[in-house]
Amino acid sequence: MLRLINFIIFTIIGTSVSVGQAISFTPEIFLGNRATAYQHFIGYKFNDTWSINNVSLYDTEYINDKNNIFFIRNMLSYNFTPRFKTNFAAGIKNPGKFATISTQYEYATSNFRLSYAIGSTYQSGFTLEQNLRLNYTPRLSKNIQGYINLFVVVNTNLKVLDRGIQQLRVGIKNKQLITGIGANLDQFTKAEKTLENFGAFIKYNF
Repeated sequence: MLRLINFIIFTIIGTSVSVGQAISFTPEIFLGNRATAYQHFIGYKFNDTWSINNVSLYDTEYINDKNNIFFIRNMLSYNFTPRFKTNFAAGIKNPGKFATISTQYEYATSNFRLSYAIGSTYQSGFTLEQNLRLNYTPRLSKNIQGYINLFVVVNTNLKVLDRGIQQLRVGIKNKQLITGIGANLDQFTKAEKTLENFGAFIKYNF
């Protein structure tokens, strides 16, 4: 737990100067029955073609650190069209360093966003990686929107599941602040090990 607190403080201080500039920063705290998790997205657009982002996640159980989950990815993206891009990413996650090349499709309206990416990840061998994100924010009143967000990752060597992630968030959005309930589901190595975490979250879009 102390590691998580230090990680959050370091991240907020390290990005506080940049938030005032043309950088998007979205931190989230998730308090679940099994563990506490912190994750964030930091993005920056150089122009309509090139952009970079960082995604970081740290999940730690209340009692011990044996099932800690960590994920840090830095990605460079090139937009071919407003809806299609290619991504080059590198980072570290359980159990080590990785690199990914993928092609991504995005569709967005004022309150709906769909993103699907497919590519190859290298980490002790090549695997096929796919991820899907759905985000829906229907208008409920003048200042309040509903919030539904689904994020799914499937990483496979074409024979067995190497890594799976499912994150669901359901709540309300009031300007930049989002709160609600959710679930984090993780599968490792042929789904022989699975972790489940159900709880509440708070997120802020700077």
